[in-house]
Amino acid sequence: MRIFGFVIIFVAILLTILSSFNYIPAIPSALKGLIDTASFICVMGPVLGGCLIAYGSEWGAAFKPRPNREEAAIAVGVYKLAVRISIGAGLFGTMFGWIAMLGNMGGGGMDISALYGGLAVSLITILYGLVFAFTLLLPLQYYFQHQLDKDS
Repeated sequence: MRIFGFVIIFVAILLTILSSFNYIPAIPSALKGLIDTASFICVMGPVLGGCLIAYGSEWGAAFKPRPNREEAAIAVGVYKLAVRISIGAGLFGTMFGWIAMLGNMGGGGMDISALYGGLAVSLITILYGLVFAFTLLLPLQYYFQHQLDKDS
């Protein structure tokens, strides 16, 4: 499981880098705006991979609706880690976007669309990281912490 976690993180970061530098075609124009597949992968890939690395097969406890005390303790740890990784992965994506953007600024033949593409990746990735951390993962952490406190 831990090796699978490393593979997920590596593939997610690789796809984000390739997308930032326009080696992977952009998504259809109907889905543009706040939907960016590379940014989603950049955030969720490291979250899933990091949790697999840290907790191995025990991380399945984070998805049980009625956990026992031990499973609730594991779930709290998983979601604490997931919140931190989500924010950090959003920052990684921001850096990739900035690097892509600045890389396209050199020389006389500056490609404005590539410049804006890097900027979009950087902003959307940090947005995804923060949204997942504070609207999904943190509430789940508190839910399982509440379950753990109830059993005490």
